[in-house]
Amino acid sequence: MAPIPPYSQADIDLSKCFNGEQQLISWELVYAALCDPKTASKSIALRQFVTAEPIIDILSQPWKPFPEDSAQEKSRFETATAPISVASSPDGQHNLDEIKANSLWLAEQATISPYAALRLAVIEWQSRPAVQLLSGLSEEEALSVQEAAGFANLGGSTFIPNSSLLATPSTGRSLSDAHFDSPEQRKARLLSLYLSTRISILRVSQLLVTWGCTNTLRPQYGHEYRVCDNWLEQLGQTVATRQTTRDPRTPGLTFIDRCLQAAKATWGSLEDAFRWNVPESIADAAVEQWTTAQLTEIVHILHLTLVHADLVTTGFVLPETITTWFDFALERGFFTEIPFASADQTALLPILQLLTSLLSLALLNVDKVLGDLDSDTQKYETWDPSSYVVDKATVKTITTVFGYARQLGPSPATPPAFAWALITFKLTAVGRATEEDHERLLERNNGASAPPRTQIEEVAGGLSENDILEMFDRKPPYEDLAETCSGFQVLDLVTRLAELAASTFGTATDRISQDRIRCLLLQLIRAALASEIVAYGPELILATHTIISGDRDMRRWKDTDIPRHADPMVAMFLADESILRPILLEQSRTRYPYETIPLLKFCSALARGEKTAHDGMPTIAQILANTTTLMQRLPESYGDREVASDREEEGANYVRLTVDLPQFITRTISSFGTSRRLLSARRSNNVEESLIVPAGTEGNIVDDTVRPMVAIWHYPHSALEYFVRLLSTYSVDSNRVEYASQETVPVETAVEIIGLFADLMHSSLKASAYRGDDGTCSPELLSFLDIGVDRDEDTVNIVLAIFEQELLRLCQQPGNEDSLELLVKCTQFLGALILIAPNRVWPWLIRSRLLESDGNGGSLASILIGTEMVLGRYDFLIGCIQLFHALVKDAVGRSVARKSSSKALTRFNAATSSDSGTSDKIMSSTLLTFGRTLASVYESFLGWRYGRIEHRLEISISIGSAFTTILNLAYGVDDAPKLSSKLTGSIAPVAEYITSLYLSKSDSNLPTNPILASLLSGTEPYFGSILPSGSTLWKQQTQTMLAFSNILVRIAMLLNKPWTHLEQQLFKATPLLARLYATSDSYKGSVVGLLENLVQGAIRVADAAGEKDEQLDKRETPSLLGHLGPRTAKNFLSILSQLDEPLGILDIRIGVWNLLSAVVSCKQQWFALYLLTGNTPREAIRTKPATTGPTRSKALLSRALFDLAQPGFGRQPSSWQLQTAMLEFVCSAQNHWSWAMGDIRKHKPFIQKLLSFLKWLAKEPNNQRTEEGVLARSYQNRFASIACEILTMYMHACRQVGDVTALKDLVPSLTYLEENALSLPSYNVSLHSNLKRNLEEKFRGVTLSNFKRTTLHPDKFGRSFFYDTELASSLLGFDSNWFGPREGQGFLGEVIRANLNLGYVESQVQLFSGWRLLALELRHVMDKDERLQSILIKVVSQCMVANASSSLPEALFGQLMALRADLSSALVQRIASANINNAEARQLLHPIWGAIVASTPDFDTVFSRDGVQYHRSLLKILYLALRLHLVNPTDSSETIEFRSSFRASVPAKRMDLVEPISSLLLEILDSTVAKGFRSLATQLHANSQSVSPNDFALLTSILQMVLAIPEMISYTAPAALIFSNSGTVRFATSLFSWSDKLTLPSNGIDDPIYGELSLLFLLSLSSLPSLAETMAVDGVLSTLNSANIMSYYRRASGMGPFDNPSRLYSIWTKGILPLCLNLLSAVGPPIAGEIASFLNQYPQQLARASNALSSRSASKITLSIASETHSLALLAGLLEKYRAQGPRLGIQATDIPVLDWDRENVKEDIDSWMARKGLLRERIVVVDEGDAALYGKKVEGGEGNELEERIIRELQAAGACLGLS
Repeated sequence: MAPIPPYSQADIDLSKCFNGEQQLISWELVYAALCDPKTASKSIALRQFVTAEPIIDILSQPWKPFPEDSAQEKSRFETATAPISVASSPDGQHNLDEIKANSLWLAEQATISPYAALRLAVIEWQSRPAVQLLSGLSEEEALSVQEAAGFANLGGSTFIPNSSLLATPSTGRSLSDAHFDSPEQRKARLLSLYLSTRISILRVSQLLVTWGCTNTLRPQYGHEYRVCDNWLEQLGQTVATRQTTRDPRTPGLTFIDRCLQAAKATWGSLEDAFRWNVPESIADAAVEQWTTAQLTEIVHILHLTLVHADLVTTGFVLPETITTWFDFALERGFFTEIPFASADQTALLPILQLLTSLLSLALLNVDKVLGDLDSDTQKYETWDPSSYVVDKATVKTITTVFGYARQLGPSPATPPAFAWALITFKLTAVGRATEEDHERLLERNNGASAPPRTQIEEVAGGLSENDILEMFDRKPPYEDLAETCSGFQVLDLVTRLAELAASTFGTATDRISQDRIRCLLLQLIRAALASEIVAYGPELILATHTIISGDRDMRRWKDTDIPRHADPMVAMFLADESILRPILLEQSRTRYPYETIPLLKFCSALARGEKTAHDGMPTIAQILANTTTLMQRLPESYGDREVASDREEEGANYVRLTVDLPQFITRTISSFGTSRRLLSARRSNNVEESLIVPAGTEGNIVDDTVRPMVAIWHYPHSALEYFVRLLSTYSVDSNRVEYASQETVPVETAVEIIGLFADLMHSSLKASAYRGDDGTCSPELLSFLDIGVDRDEDTVNIVLAIFEQELLRLCQQPGNEDSLELLVKCTQFLGALILIAPNRVWPWLIRSRLLESDGNGGSLASILIGTEMVLGRYDFLIGCIQLFHALVKDAVGRSVARKSSSKALTRFNAATSSDSGTSDKIMSSTLLTFGRTLASVYESFLGWRYGRIEHRLEISISIGSAFTTILNLAYGVDDAPKLSSKLTGSIAPVAEYITSLYLSKSDSNLPTNPILASLLSGTEPYFGSILPSGSTLWKQQTQTMLAFSNILVRIAMLLNKPWTHLEQQLFKATPLLARLYATSDSYKGSVVGLLENLVQGAIRVADAAGEKDEQLDKRETPSLLGHLGPRTAKNFLSILSQLDEPLGILDIRIGVWNLLSAVVSCKQQWFALYLLTGNTPREAIRTKPATTGPTRSKALLSRALFDLAQPGFGRQPSSWQLQTAMLEFVCSAQNHWSWAMGDIRKHKPFIQKLLSFLKWLAKEPNNQRTEEGVLARSYQNRFASIACEILTMYMHACRQVGDVTALKDLVPSLTYLEENALSLPSYNVSLHSNLKRNLEEKFRGVTLSNFKRTTLHPDKFGRSFFYDTELASSLLGFDSNWFGPREGQGFLGEVIRANLNLGYVESQVQLFSGWRLLALELRHVMDKDERLQSILIKVVSQCMVANASSSLPEALFGQLMALRADLSSALVQRIASANINNAEARQLLHPIWGAIVASTPDFDTVFSRDGVQYHRSLLKILYLALRLHLVNPTDSSETIEFRSSFRASVPAKRMDLVEPISSLLLEILDSTVAKGFRSLATQLHANSQSVSPNDFALLTSILQMVLAIPEMISYTAPAALIFSNSGTVRFATSLFSWSDKLTLPSNGIDDPIYGELSLLFLLSLSSLPSLAETMAVDGVLSTLNSANIMSYYRRASGMGPFDNPSRLYSIWTKGILPLCLNLLSAVGPPIAGEIASFLNQYPQQLARASNALSSRSASKITLSIASETHSLALLAGLLEKYRAQGPRLGIQATDIPVLDWDRENVKEDIDSWMARKGLLRERIVVVDEGDAALYGKKVEGGEGNELEERIIRELQAAGACLGLS
């Protein structure tokens, strides 16, 4: 564990306190935190506070926690409040003079130092937002909450009308604020804080000392017995040690003495009355509060004294101390009456009396005294002479006190008086015995000197002195006291004390106190039994049963989640083989079945409290199964013949049976006849075969006063079997009766029997759960209970028959409490049975009348309405709800096991069954019916009458928990669209019903009312220092409803439902949520989670604004702050800004930052502005800029920036989780509110911290061998990813202002990103593939994806990141292979490792995403820094290498490869545009090509495969990379010449194995261009929709780019051979011939775009001379001429630029004419005639071209016309030249026809236009995007634009060809 930082709150820094940097820890907060020890252990600040030396000193004398006034204290006060130490507050947030005045007033009134008072005054100031928030709702808020919760419809609810929160204020806001800030109210709050602080310190001291004693109790109670962590126990031991150290100022006083002095002084102050000087307006309230506080202090002082007397003190307490206490107690009448009237004070009276009684018992130490006096070794002789028990004066004083206490009647003095009677009885007996021994010694010594009298003799003699005897009417004191206490019903008082202790100290926090109180009471009973003063009887049984039961009623015990340790009192009871067990348990067992109920009650209590053996067999079951006696009243007809006397000489009523005595018989329809006849036919049909006491069995007559007599038989048998048979007599369908009485079992006994069976089964189940084997029960126990997993006739049938019978009876006879109690026990039995044998429960439930079926209302509803609502008790309903919850868990938990082989179901040889006994469909239907019933119950239960409010709470908790479980199981895992197709499909119908009920758009408030009403009840804070058992239920209800609301809102988002009525109501109830957050730390995490979900879900309102829905509010996203009143909003935001300080619990802080991130990113404008500025919108409007000063707490954005800028980096995953949440908030704020955040460049420390982090991370070792290391690096990667996003925004801001100096610090910090961000994710392929395969083989029908978590819950790195291990364990844990032989093995260990690995992989992907954003931003300034150029070039290379070498599953990582490709494309494009074509940049071609090759197994089919889109991306990158190899204008002629020569392909060094680029370029041409074009053309014919014209254009561009690279000049022949061998020309011409069919619609016209693309491709190919020759030889022109599309050029006027389709003219000018030129250039004269003939076949087209420039007909001139003219001029000139030189060239001139193009006319037109360029410019028009781009470019240093200049140059070139000069 990390070291605890030093205590930081010893001195008060008012400046930090006022500006929110330091939140002082109040003692109230410390106490509240310690009430939840698990949460308290998470707070480092709390641990730092309570372990500080000054705090330990305070806890050592907790009744005097504040120092008195002194010169030193005054000096500290003056220093702390000096104006120089505190900044002024112009906005009035704090007032130093007011704080000082408050401190001095408090110091004067409380008589404490002003510095101590200053601390309280500051705490009061800091707590004002919370106090004001909890003081009540504004009028508008109250109305809104009442409407949302539907309180108007609740009628006579038991708690809503008393809610103080709904008390509508009668004054307006300003008056309310003025009243709150008035001096009177400040003084009232200071008084309250002072009093609560004193009480909290006492309580904390008591808790810690109690917990510290656990170490001494653990050897006796078991090693699992604990309440808190070790450090709290050690702290308690330190405090106890400090307390027991004598105070030098009062060396003669022990700690108990000082406690008693404090209690007497406090009581004295009560008698002196309230003396504070307070304003008249608060005087009455102050007096009542002060009086209650004084009484509460006395209670806690006595509690602390009790702990010391009972646990801390070894031996006896000093006589003087005991005398002091009893004198004080007698003087106060043992607190039998308190003359105060307030309800709070009256409620303290029983607790005060309880502690008074128990402290008296602890001081007397009856167990030790009597134990030593009774010991064989006479331990009392070793007593210290100063022990009170041998101090005559003390003994007489105590006796006198109890003598006077008799006048009080039954009182707290009665139990200790009874204990004193036992002690004095034994003291007198021992004293007399000692005296008699001395007398006999004197007689033997013949009158020699007598030995001195012992102290015990003196004490015994003192008890016989006259003054004592006179007080007790000349009776021995012990006799009179015993008789008096007996008359006062002392055992009844003990019972009430035990019950009071169970309710008063009923929380886990006070577990030790409750156990010790029970122990003291049980010791008293044991002492009474040992002294034989108390005999076995009803009062003793009840008292003992109450003590050993404690607070473990069935529901609390069954549902508890604490470790399975033995209840200390049960362990003590069972271990006491000399008194308790034989006198009580064995006595009750001996009296069975004559008296059955005591034994059943004892056994149930013991079963709930014992720690079951490892085999799951309860000890009490073993005892019952091996019963040796049986007591019963004999049958009426049994006389001397059947029961013969035996051993009469011994005189003990010994008897023996002469005939068999059956215990049960089967009654026939006819009369029984005589018993003798029955016995004579022992084996007749109506006699039970089992449980027959055989003839010859011996026994005793125990009662012969009444006939028939009562006998006890020595008959070994199983009492459990007897109970089973006895229970079977209850059913009306059974003919079995108990033989002796001829009666069936009484209903009271049946209730206890079924309850015992349920307790035994649950005990065994809890034992199996503790050893990690959930759902198994001891086979031996089931055998004893006659319960079979697959049997038809057994105890299960009996209980189910009784259940059905009582359902019918209670429906017919409402109000029958006996039947109701029997049903309750049956539900408890079924709760265990569903875990053991669900196949016995499901079929019964389907047939049962419990639920509605076929439209008939079920018995559940009838009993609820007719009986439970009338009685005001709901145990049966609660039992049914818990049964429903268990059925849900069974339906899901065993869904896999039901489909598996039976062999796997015998884990640990447990007797269980996974079969449901019915179909999944019927199970689903049953659960739906049950769920509907409970949903209707939940809608109405608030208005019922309740005898115990705990029942209302349990109903709310149980239904809410069950529904939450259902929704979690149904929607939490598996992305399957249908719920029924999941492994949890059996609960799909009920889950969908719950979803439709609570997530509808209906305005009905019935479903939502219980949720909101429960949330309201949680806002009633319980600040009492005494925690009754019910307080846990109130807290649990609020937490359950928060969880239920949370999951409903998340499901609404998951299913993308329209904004629901529930969400609207929760928005209206935002005032409640705000107050819940301020109420308790235990609610904070859930509240901020719910608020976050509400904020995120509210986005759906705005998103759906365009939908036509009249019910939808389309204005804007609902505002969270808009539903809070101004005052509430201000206070809530102030509390939220504290970030759970001063405790700073990590989970809560992370939750708050997540909420804040959601706020700034989800259109919560007002809320976001507060987070960014620190002021609410209203404050910002009111506050003038000049008066802006420090606020109560700085803006949370500033807080985040400040905290993140702090030096140092942690290594714990938890610290990185918090840092990540904070950074995510900053990033979201910058993304969505950059204008409100200001210039990010101003946050230099923050930016520098991010850069330092990246540098630190590069050096930090990556430990992937431990879980902690994986988690830490996962969060670090996540943090780095967000840091990259922020740095991206930072660099963008710098670029906008032209600031590149940031690169100086940024570039050196990119090392970690360079080395890790682009590496392949560490996806463990073998782990995941093997896990998937093995899991699916082992569990048929189960796939790993069945456990994939949905987005219902946010992702969190860890053991359940991707797969839900908890659900998987519940479904697959039936098989031992799931958990494995040891932790970390088995399938579970593999899934956990898979989750950790996937979490780490996710963090790597996030890191890449962040680096990608930053790299894309940095590309814009890469030309400013050479190091950055190298980094980004390396990024491209790494991306391509990663993609090439990736063997990861494409389904998971295909998108990642595409993102890498996109990043590379953007970077290469920037590299090319920046003309960065150095050697490093040119090397990119190799990894890029490697990526293409790796991703393309077959280039021939590349465009017909699934990954074609990724291939297109790579081709674009390839094209851009090829651009880097073009000739740079800055290259020298030598460089160009070298690259164009063969020498460029020779390695620079002999040993270099560098592949020449020419080989790579040839490979590109072969695979990408040649094969790619063929694949593309083929795919176009197969599926034209899957191909785009851009694909052909891209291949053409790559071809052109490759051919333009200088290194290819020497390799044109191999390139031509490649295309020739591939038949590329044939595919291209074929595509052209089909182009009139393969058209694309464009502006309503079929566009033959593929004709142009194919010709352009042929044109590029024809640039290779050798290939052009081949094309000519193959008759490419003839092929083109035969295409249907060429017929367009034979139209009357040909095809011009403005004819449709315009693409044809483009084909003519850009394809046909340039192709003819290339062929003519490559082949020369031999092809001239063919070209001329080819063109002359289109005279109309040539004629149109001849007149295209005519000034008479050409009103528009385009660039394409000029280009056409130029091309035809070149062709005409070349043809004319060849014709003229025919013979010289080896051809006939006549073989070259004259081109039908009027060159002279064109020449004149060109000449004319060149003379009139101005007019020419007027005729120029734009026809396509290319023309538009040129038209938009201005000519440098001249007039016009690039389009005009291009046309003029084209015409000039054409004129030159035609002979114009």
